[in-house]
Amino acid sequence: MTTDPATAPDDVPASAAQPWHLAASDAERVVADFEHALICLCEAFGRYNLQGLAGVPGEVSFSGQDNMVLHIVQTLDRPKSLSDISRFMNRDDLANIQYSVRKLLKAGLIEKASDRSARGTTYRSTDAGRAVVADFVARRRELVLAPAEEMEQLREQLRGATKVMSHFIGLYDQAARVLTTRG
Repeated sequence: MTTDPATAPDDVPASAAQPWHLAASDAERVVADFEHALICLCEAFGRYNLQGLAGVPGEVSFSGQDNMVLHIVQTLDRPKSLSDISRFMNRDDLANIQYSVRKLLKAGLIEKASDRSARGTTYRSTDAGRAVVADFVARRRELVLAPAEEMEQLREQLRGATKVMSHFIGLYDQAARVLTTRG
């Protein structure tokens, strides 16, 4: 028997009224709700990042990942290798990162910095790339950070959320390694 959330008793949250294959207990429901929020956050963050390169002229079609790669290359204003970028993003799909780098090179937002590094080819932002990053940072301050400043206790909540997310990154990375090796 399933319960209609609209007719669930007042003391039972609507989310708990329906059975969920990922959540047979309250503890499992808490994790499943966290994972659902994480999925929604990732998608919203992806749409937001996509807009970071929306105004760049040219025929290149950018993704949110391309914007993230540009920001990583710009970080600390030091050249980055492909392995630096992949480590920063916690990604192992180097081919997709290389694709982003090629698009950013073609658009003139980054350039090769050196082939002499022990890390191989490194990339740095061009003047045009730094201008795009500066514009994005200004819009981020206006649209995300300024409204967030008005939320009481947000900094402490973000510190706690970051710790929780870091913990889950470790759990999911370990689970992926186990699933890969155990078939």
